[in-house]
Amino acid sequence: MTDDDDVMELRKTHKAVKAVLFDLDGTLLDTESLSDKATIEAFGNSLPHLIREERRQDGDRLPWEIKKEILGKQGEDWVPMVISYAQKTWGVNSNIRANQLWNNWEMNLNSFCKDVKECEGATKLIKILVEKGIPIAIATSSRTISVQKKRLRHEHIFQPMTTIVTGDDPLVKKGKPAPDIYLEAARRLGIKPEDCLVFEDSISGCQSGKAAGCAVIAVLDSRMEKSIFDEISDQVLDNLNEFDPAAWGL
Repeated sequence: MTDDDDVMELRKTHKAVKAVLFDLDGTLLDTESLSDKATIEAFGNSLPHLIREERRQDGDRLPWEIKKEILGKQGEDWVPMVISYAQKTWGVNSNIRANQLWNNWEMNLNSFCKDVKECEGATKLIKILVEKGIPIAIATSSRTISVQKKRLRHEHIFQPMTTIVTGDDPLVKKGKPAPDIYLEAARRLGIKPEDCLVFEDSISGCQSGKAAGCAVIAVLDSRMEKSIFDEISDQVLDNLNEFDPAAWGL
């Protein structure tokens, strides 16, 4: 099937989009590598020296076997998963508490925010949507304080957003993969979820968008298998530059 055929198929199977909802981390801002480093350093002296050196040689990245499981989740969900993994796989001290690790991680990540870069194609896509008058919003599992830090060098991305819904918003009762955050973002825009298009980079995020009734585009980490997203997304892209607005009636 050619690219033109793909565009025609999307036009046939999806009605025109009235609003676009973006995940933040790994979709608009390339924070995931910094998040990995912040997580590893959050363990402090409880992380065995050999493991610390192994992670450093791998670019301070979390192993993919745990990273793919926690992508898109709120801290209250992913932190216990990382602790359990670290205890079983790395021999980390079992006394470390979830709140302690979460706070350490957030403090580390906030200190790294000056190094955050935007994801490929983010500025270009937002400019296109703004020029077309399409309402846009961010729906992120990150807490408000983290979002404030991340936007410091990227106000051109955040300023056009009609609304920003964070993971600690009191109206978001359950985090991704539950639909709450995308339902709330659509509600604030005054647009029905079925008229919204979601951009996500994680399994839980795509599941959240689909559960809310939105169309979903997965923008993948290079390590992720595309086939995983066949049932939970409407289209899979390698980066935002590949998005064709015409295919979605924009």
